Amino acid sequence: MDLRLDDSPAPGVVAVAIGGEVDLLAAGILERFLLGAVAEQRGPKPGLIIDLSDAEFFGCAGLNALLAAQRRLDRAGGWLRLVDVSAAVSRVLDVAGMNTELRVASSADDHNGLP
Repeated sequence: MDLRLDDSPAPGVVAVAIGGEVDLLAAGILERFLLGAVAEQRGPKPGLIIDLSDAEFFGCAGLNALLAAQRRLDRAGGWLRLVDVSAAVSRVLDVAGMNTELRVASSADDHNGLP
């Protein structure tokens, strides 16, 4: 699994790119990484943009990591967006019925860091 912090598109917004394979072992690392990124945010409406265009495999444990980050942000009055999801991630979202639970956008540029 590859994790990368990208340049913030707006104040109070963290942009993360996830690539490679997110399996059961990598999901724990991913969850800690995302929760850490969420905890570091300041501002009235913190945001997290997650680019999944390079994710080659994404298991259900990875989905749980995304949901944990979203729950933490929801409690803080913030938001989470998935952008440019790969086919592997799209399949998991479809099968798990999470397309309505997790917000998905076509690209980070479409949202400019806004909810």
